[in-house]
Amino acid sequence: MTPEEFYAACKLAGNPFRSNAVTDDDPRVKIWVGYDRQKSQLEKILDRVRADKVGLTNFILLYGAFGTGKSHALLWARHRVRELDAGIAYFVPTLKKDKGKLSFASAFSEDLIARGTLLVDLMEFKTFCETRILETKQKHSQQITSEVAIEELIKSRELAEFVKGLMHCENELGVKTYLTREKLSDYQAVMLFSKIVNLFVQEFPSPQGNKRFRQAVYLLIDELDDLQRQPPKETLETNDILRHLYDACPNCFGLVCALSAEVTTLTNSFTDYVLSRVTRQIHFDLLDRTLAIDFVKAILVNNRPQGVAPSSEYFPFDEEAVTAIMSQLREITPRKIVNTMQQVIEECRISEANPNAGPITSNVLDELEVFDAVFGDGTAA
Repeated sequence: MTPEEFYAACKLAGNPFRSNAVTDDDPRVKIWVGYDRQKSQLEKILDRVRADKVGLTNFILLYGAFGTGKSHALLWARHRVRELDAGIAYFVPTLKKDKGKLSFASAFSEDLIARGTLLVDLMEFKTFCETRILETKQKHSQQITSEVAIEELIKSRELAEFVKGLMHCENELGVKTYLTREKLSDYQAVMLFSKIVNLFVQEFPSPQGNKRFRQAVYLLIDELDDLQRQPPKETLETNDILRHLYDACPNCFGLVCALSAEVTTLTNSFTDYVLSRVTRQIHFDLLDRTLAIDFVKAILVNNRPQGVAPSSEYFPFDEEAVTAIMSQLREITPRKIVNTMQQVIEECRISEANPNAGPITSNVLDELEVFDAVFGDGTAA
């Protein structure tokens, strides 16, 4: 069979066990990986950030051993925010940018402006402001200018001036030019980002009652264990950035950072003045076998073509085969599960397993020598 024919026989839309989920359209971002307690903790804090809930700024640290699902949790959180229409979430995969230096200014430019939705969001915010400005001018019988209306709506002079400039931007390119008209230092990028956050969540008076553009803004930063490998001066500078982000956005802002570390080594990355601002530390553990099996099942279920209903949620495998595969893993992490299953299903394909003849059982895996090909001596790393 060709790869297309094989996965069609598997009743799957391609190999679902690719490398890490990185895009919004990857079906895996909606699947929680880990224990219910971790999920509940994260959900509660994410919800409390929202203006229609509590509306406070919260700083969350996700930590644990390498591969335990912290990066996936950030992507899951971003998906949840968007799915619930609960605010705006921006994802920074790493602060390590040009020549290995940690740079928030580069992350702002590359991950929020170039690859993120910031320009789209600002254009939508501009439209929101145009409506509020029109309402304010109508209240004054059109006797005031748009700039005066902005000053009435936004009491902070600094924020009002930013909006005045934004109103001259005709499209996303114009917004990009406005944001990047001068090279930003890390501190300047933080201050610019905080202006945007504070405007997005600010209440604007309206004839229908006060309105916000968004209920919350979230910034999700991954791989902060890079702090452990930087010169002390750079580590301190990045800690200052985190402190400024937290302090400059006092309402409806969620800062969620992830790193591979244990509780005893967090002080190697963060200063006391950053750790004292952390609202909640959530530890990510190795998975047990039951969770691993459920994760595999969820990935398979979420990668079915529309209208396709296989005989089992584990298809093209049966449950016993998936259990046997997971039993080979010693320290079970989401990354190991995905990598192992990717190898297994590809070995089945090149060994000419035929899902049309029925589910792939552990006996079939033995006969096709898939266990030997994937695990070698029969044990996982």
